[in-house]
Amino acid sequence: MALDEPHADDELKEINGINVAIDPIIKDQTEGVILNVKESNGEKGLVLEGIEDCC
Repeated sequence: MALDEPHADDELKEINGINVAIDPIIKDQTEGVILNVKESNGEKGLVLEGIEDCC
């Protein structure tokens, strides 16, 4: 996951109200993925939930 501008061949998708650019190489692996915020030890971060097999 990166906070970059989308590339020309990326698929743009909205997940939980957040616009996400997905590389076509991993598109099939992102079906059903949920982008969520988790808090641990007083810190918050973005997590992808529902990934069964990673790149």
